[in-house]
Parts: sequence; structure tokens; C-alpha cells
Amino acid sequence: MLNIMTKGYISASLYVREFVKSQRGITAIEYALIGVAVASLLALVLGNGANSGFLFELKQTFEKIAASIRSVTVASGS
Repeated sequence: MLNIMTKGYISASLYVREFVKSQRGITAIEYALIGVAVASLLALVLGNGANSGFLFELKQTFEKIAASIRSVTVASGS
């Protein structure tokens, strides 16, 4: 049993070592860093939607439009 685990560990270690050495590994890490940067930027720009950011302003605008439509509908229906 120990022999099988040792072979698996050595195989995994060699694979990881080759992956880190290869250009593919570096490219994958670079893409991961770019993905984290883009996600952080989007979170910063869009905000949490509750009380700040682009999503909050967009929600407020649509609520104003809906209120205007409701007031016109109610006024013309009376």
C-alpha cells in the first residue's frame, strides 16, 4: 500500500514540477492573475448594488422611470 502511495506522490510531484517549468504553467498563472484583476475591477465599478456603485444608480433610474409610468397611468385612468 505504501509503495502505491509513494509512486503516486512521486508522479504528482514530477507532473507539478514540469507544469511549473513549462511556459503553459506560466501562461495559466498570468491568465489567472488577469482574471482576478478584472473581477476586482468589476466589483469596484459595479458596487454591491445595495447603496453604491453603478448597479445602485441603474436601479434608482429604473425605479424613477417606473414611478413616472405609474403616475401617468394612474392619472389617465381616473
